Amino acid sequence: MAQATLEKRGFRNAPLETAVDRIWRFFCSVRAAVLEIAILALLVLIGTLRGSSVPRSIADNIPGTTTIVDRWYAWDVFHSIPFMFILGVLTVAITVCTMNRAPGIWRTINEPTITTTRGFIRNAEVSAYATLAEPMNNAVETYTAALKKRRYRVLSQPSGDAIHVYADKNRWAKLATFPFHLALILILVGGIVGARYGFRENEFIVPEGSVRDVGHGTGLSVKLEQFNDSLREDGSPASYRSDLIVYKDGKEVKEKSITVNNPMTYGATTFYQSSFGQAAKFRVLDKDGNTVYDDSIDLGTYRATANPDAPAGVIDLTPLGIQLNVIAPDEDRANSPMLDTLNLQSGQMYVQVKSLAAAAGATMPDAVLDQGRPLQVGDYTVEFVRENRYTLLQVARNPGVPIFWIAAFLLVGGLAVTFYLPHRRIRAIFDRSGPQGTTQLAMAPLAKRDWSGQKDFRNSVTELSKRFDTELEIRERLDPNGDRSDSPLPETA
Repeated sequence: MAQATLEKRGFRNAPLETAVDRIWRFFCSVRAAVLEIAILALLVLIGTLRGSSVPRSIADNIPGTTTIVDRWYAWDVFHSIPFMFILGVLTVAITVCTMNRAPGIWRTINEPTITTTRGFIRNAEVSAYATLAEPMNNAVETYTAALKKRRYRVLSQPSGDAIHVYADKNRWAKLATFPFHLALILILVGGIVGARYGFRENEFIVPEGSVRDVGHGTGLSVKLEQFNDSLREDGSPASYRSDLIVYKDGKEVKEKSITVNNPMTYGATTFYQSSFGQAAKFRVLDKDGNTVYDDSIDLGTYRATANPDAPAGVIDLTPLGIQLNVIAPDEDRANSPMLDTLNLQSGQMYVQVKSLAAAAGATMPDAVLDQGRPLQVGDYTVEFVRENRYTLLQVARNPGVPIFWIAAFLLVGGLAVTFYLPHRRIRAIFDRSGPQGTTQLAMAPLAKRDWSGQKDFRNSVTELSKRFDTELEIRERLDPNGDRSDSPLPETA
């Protein structure tokens, strides 16, 4: 009946207001936050394990999971919509919770509650009491002057026959929670930006003397000017260096030599030295003598089925509708010599011209090329110019990095202010309940389980004892064992 009356009189919330209220409560919910963080942790775990052998071991040991594992390896979790969505939800949740706390924090700073209760002082972990031989108003003035000397703001308010006093310092440090929460928001925003606009290429190959486009809308290209390496006595690489030139929209913008632990960064894109390998330069002319290809290809990223011990490569000439399959000499002739069906010698390359439009099983022209000697292969003249090497780079771009730096600054700054400039508060009650002409003082800090705050309170009590020329009695609340530690005022500075 009461509900029907309220609805009839127009007190029922509008549908839009109800919806906004429920959404607001959802983003402020601790349970929802725990669920969101759990989902994020699960996605991070899935994305991290994707780069390991764990999924494959699952497929090997649990029948029927091969398809799921293959999809797992194919799913780029950290650039996926679900990952960006959960980061977005957490961003909104932190923003809403911060806005929800803002009015209360501002009231604590600007309009604190002055009055307190004797029960609060009595139940505080540490408190102080004294009977002062001076009128109440004079006692309040002395108290105020002593705490102001210690940089406290002091506010008082009469309440019946008593005067309640509230004192605090470092109150503006409460605002440090906003840079801290803003830092959390920026970290999530940086994650979204990196997931949406960033990338990582783990196998970016650039042959010596060649230029390769980075792609991904960066407008960048990289040239390997020269590759240098040094070998140990056993033939293993001791160190290697790539001399790179970076171009932006065709214009040179940076040049640097990189090693394994010394990458190069241009803007938000970083180039890491990873490995190197064998390459070969070829020149291809059409039947009219026009150059259709003059570049190097990497060898070893492919293996020919007819000669599996030999490194191979592919030259794609898609506009011409052909593909050149290249096979280098066997790297280890003593190992399974029966697999070396081509018997290529040093300085030779096997080339096969494949028509992309030809039916499977069609005969394809092939030839063995000697270095520096052009040879007609089908309708094209192919020349094996020389051997060289390629560098294997990892290229990563994360435009969210500047956002992370700003977030780190705000996070450290907010934490530093919070821990090194904590909000100290002391509450006190002055009343005339003592003998005629005296004042009873009871005071306690808001410093539950805060050793530093209690130490500051004791130092304040020391200052007050000097001002009143009366030793204030410090009392400590009963500990869990039932023991009371009533101690005289310590001699602290």
